[in-house]
Amino acid sequence: MAEFEPQIIAFTCNWCTYAAADLAGTSRIHYPANVRIVRVMCSGMVNPMYVFKAFESGADGVIVAGCNYTDCHYIDGPVKCDTMFASAMFSVLIGMSSKTGSK
Repeated sequence: MAEFEPQIIAFTCNWCTYAAADLAGTSRIHYPANVRIVRVMCSGMVNPMYVFKAFESGADGVIVAGCNYTDCHYIDGPVKCDTMFASAMFSVLIGMSSKTGSK
């Protein structure tokens, strides 16, 4: 029986985490083939719906990786990302549908 290998989608900030992944590649450091990287300009621009869609499309895990709070190219991207995802998670916890906004 084949070992389970989760499919991971990583939304990475162009200015920090994507640059780190790119540097790893140019340094010939390998990361698992089951990780698919999606470059975004800022983690604050990742709509939680993209995460829901990734799961609906078969992803086993999703990572949204951005800059440190003090290093954001767009100043407040990580704060926007945290706020959006906290709101989305709260909606899921209280039972609201991610598509219709109702129970």
